[in-house]
Amino acid sequence: MWRAGANVSTQLKTEVPLVINGKTVPPGTFTMFIDLKPNNWTLIVSRWEAQKTFDENNKTQLFGAYGYTPDKDVARAPMTLTTLPFAVDQLTWNFLDMSDVGGKIAIMWDKNVASVPFKVGS
Repeated sequence: MWRAGANVSTQLKTEVPLVINGKTVPPGTFTMFIDLKPNNWTLIVSRWEAQKTFDENNKTQLFGAYGYTPDKDVARAPMTLTTLPFAVDQLTWNFLDMSDVGGKIAIMWDKNVASVPFKVGS
């Protein structure tokens, strides 16, 4: 399991419902993880809260992906993997192909881009 960032768990804050792979992610703040299997990445949106600093005794929040379990997963979605014609030195999260009805959540690093489509819910 990868926290898809450095140190503190990567977080997504949304003020509107998002539909990812048929699952509704309600407004709020969520942690993001990626299950990295060769050529088969899965984006995970979770209700785990993020620790600001590492506390191994805190079992209700996560620092990075340490202690992650899937019981708080809100959505899981297969990611489309593509090879870039250039390298991205710094891990980057982006929103691509945005419109009033949705877009894609994407992560770029090295020569990889992995993305998941989403829709704005109602």
